[in-house]
Amino acid sequence: MNPQQRIAQLLLETGAYKDLPEPVILTSGELGIYYINTEKLTQDQGEWEKYGNDAAALLAHASRLSREKPLFKEAIDIIANKAQQYLESVGPIAIAGGQRRDWLFSGPVAEILQIPHIALYKDGGMELKQPGKENTPTNSLNLFSVVHIVDLITEGSSIYNKKLAQAHGWVPMLRDAGAHISDLVAVVSRKQGGEQNLAAQGVLVHPFVTIDEKFLREYSTNPERAAAYFQNPTQWSKSYLAEHGADALVSTFDPNGGKIDRAKKFLTRYQTVLKENDKFEPLRQAVHERYSISLDVLMEGRCN
Repeated sequence: MNPQQRIAQLLLETGAYKDLPEPVILTSGELGIYYINTEKLTQDQGEWEKYGNDAAALLAHASRLSREKPLFKEAIDIIANKAQQYLESVGPIAIAGGQRRDWLFSGPVAEILQIPHIALYKDGGMELKQPGKENTPTNSLNLFSVVHIVDLITEGSSIYNKKLAQAHGWVPMLRDAGAHISDLVAVVSRKQGGEQNLAAQGVLVHPFVTIDEKFLREYSTNPERAAAYFQNPTQWSKSYLAEHGADALVSTFDPNGGKIDRAKKFLTRYQTVLKENDKFEPLRQAVHERYSISLDVLMEGRCN
């Protein structure tokens, strides 16, 4: 069995990939019928979240898990072997990971390879951890050759984004500090343009698992549904909503649930479909009955 196949199996064995019996609303407002939570490879039942944005504590936790959890250790060994292939032999080398899910993988990989780890923060900060030493803030990575590790890549905007006047993301941060980076290892790619985005910046993405039709037909518990969704998520969602309405999605409209932004984006995408198929009023009524608030007030942000 090749490394890609084994990582795919580990995703299933740990519940990091899971088909959903009913659709959910994703961050983008699109519907999703499966989820990819790569952090479940750690098998720590979400304990990692208690460390917040403390890179040193999270790295220590992840390293401990990579020793205690056989399946996670297996995944880390596979990832480390691939990352090592792209590390240049001249000059200092390092593994980098971005705040904060990346650290679950980049930290243990750097530890196994016995090379420095660079923790990148969303606010622009960087911490360098040398083997056996504490994390230290830095703004200089002159001459370092770096392989960046991500848990999941979609559009790649957190890695490189030039929508603003100045490019930002993990790659610009590393390069601005003097590091050389031309390779990125991803546990999972959702094949949403990230590879092309980074290739244009001279960074090659090396994913273990690509969530595409081939993967879904092989690993999904409902391959026909999953393949149809993959081929055209928007059309699948429109067909689903026209037939079933949004009954399964009402929990996203909970004013105290933290997902109202998703609900707003969902309605921006699919309100017309719901209205055209007489499914909008049932959603409005269901929201009012469950949360004692009008959908209009909720969407206008006047619920607080």
